[in-house]
Parts: sequence; structure tokens; C-alpha cells
Amino acid sequence: MELISEMKKCKTVADCHEIATVDANDEYEAAAGWMVCIEEMFSKFKHVKILGNEVMLEGFDLKGLQVMAKCRNGRKLAFVSLESVEFPKLSTSEKLWLDSLKKWNKSF
Repeated sequence: MELISEMKKCKTVADCHEIATVDANDEYEAAAGWMVCIEEMFSKFKHVKILGNEVMLEGFDLKGLQVMAKCRNGRKLAFVSLESVEFPKLSTSEKLWLDSLKKWNKSF
């Protein structure tokens, strides 16, 4: 089954955590698993808002154990915590995954 299909079936934070960390042997592999899932779920977004300003979303990266949004505004590039990113019109599934990641991020 495709990863995105499995991800959309999640109903709880625990379900998301299970999928993101299924093969992880340590917290670094868990972080990588979260990043893969977030990339899969949020790759459709090309523009997001940060502090009310629209910027281009170029992807995601890890800073330590946290998944960060890679955003560009003209020549300026910034890695921003997902807690600070406003995504337009999130689906129920997308909201659940974002909330799940935020909860996981708080453990570090």
C-alpha cells in the first residue's frame, strides 16, 4: 500500500506516530521517518504564510530532531519550525498529521 494512503487512514496521534516511526531504531531514525511522512502529506503546498507573509515552501529538512519547513522569500531562505507555518485549507488528515508532529517535536 502507498504511504500516503496509509497516512490518510490515521485517526489518532498514536496512529500517526506508529506510521512515522515504524522502522526507527533510535530518535534520529524516528525524526527521519517523521520528515518523510510530512514531505508526503504536505508536498502539494507551494506557498505558505509565515507571520502573515506569503512565502514559497521549498520542502522540509531536519534541524537536530525537528522537522523544519524550508521557505523562501525572494533571495532569502529560512528554515522555520512547523509551529510557525500557516498552511492554507488543511484537510482533516493534514491537521492530524501536523498536530501529531507538533506533539512529537515538543518531546525534544
